[in-house]
Amino acid sequence: MARSLRRRNSVNLPARPGRAAIGAPGDDCRAGCPRRGTPRPALDVHLPVAAESLLPRLDALLDDYDPFAIHDDDAGNDAAAPGHGHRPASLERRVYFFSTGSRDAACRAIDSALGADGARATPIDVADDGWAARSHARLRAVRVGDLIVAPPWDVPPPVAGSPTVVIIEPSMGFGTGHHASTRLCLRALQRFRDRLRTGRRVLDLGAGSGVLAIAAILLGARSATAVERDPDALANARDNVRRNGVDDRVRLVEGDLESLHLEAGDVVTANLTGAFFLRHAAAVLRLVEAGGLLLAGGITVGEEPAVRAALEPRAGVRGRAVEEEWVGLVLERTAHGVCPPPET
Repeated sequence: MARSLRRRNSVNLPARPGRAAIGAPGDDCRAGCPRRGTPRPALDVHLPVAAESLLPRLDALLDDYDPFAIHDDDAGNDAAAPGHGHRPASLERRVYFFSTGSRDAACRAIDSALGADGARATPIDVADDGWAARSHARLRAVRVGDLIVAPPWDVPPPVAGSPTVVIIEPSMGFGTGHHASTRLCLRALQRFRDRLRTGRRVLDLGAGSGVLAIAAILLGARSATAVERDPDALANARDNVRRNGVDDRVRLVEGDLESLHLEAGDVVTANLTGAFFLRHAAAVLRLVEAGGLLLAGGITVGEEPAVRAALEPRAGVRGRAVEEEWVGLVLERTAHGVCPPPET
């Protein structure tokens, strides 16, 4: 049984921010989906069902090794079907990586940290058979508040008073609106659209397909800078920016937070991961102007307390929304560490 786990953009690894798509093939394929025919380094990870409690530890460990996608299968799933009364014998997970080095390091770490508990990791190279392109061909437009995120083949006809359409080609990027974390960020942009219209600059960290930067412009922002470390995702974002006719207002930058010297934004979108915020909270907040907003996504409900503890000394929560297992936070950057009261 395949199940979707996580979504990630890629900005500044090490961590699962580079996880472009997380879930089964056919889920939101984020930054860096493999080119067809190019083998992708992967691990087949086996956990006995008795060791299912290790999954959070495995997730946390994988955060450090640049995975871009995860496909979970419960071995023996037929036996676990309703009415059979049996559990699968094991939990099987295929983890895809950007590099062989990251894959091999993750393999050693799993063996060292979890091997005694029954975890087993086997390195493999998986040739892409075009599943990303095939699965994306089935995607349809998604409505998120006053926005519609649509692939080029399912753009609704223009009607007076209809929602704004963001056209996203999903073949090499993520951010199609089919993942809860993307939708949470899009709703936050709409909630604070007045700040977009009065501010000078939007900064999108881990831009992926460019959907958030594009949406910000279409909602009234003057300009946006979209930062993405993965060249394939950046190329996809560039195409999407042109497709939406905002290439004169969106600047695309390749790189990560460690190497780039970026000007702070009035509104900063960061659909990343809880682990990323824990490690780089100060670096992210430095990119938010005093009084500016940080729209933080990609945080699970379980990660939220630690993420808030990392961010709130320098920013106050102004908004919070939950969808499925994901949390979206809107924080206001403070000048002297004194947080404003929550917005009612």
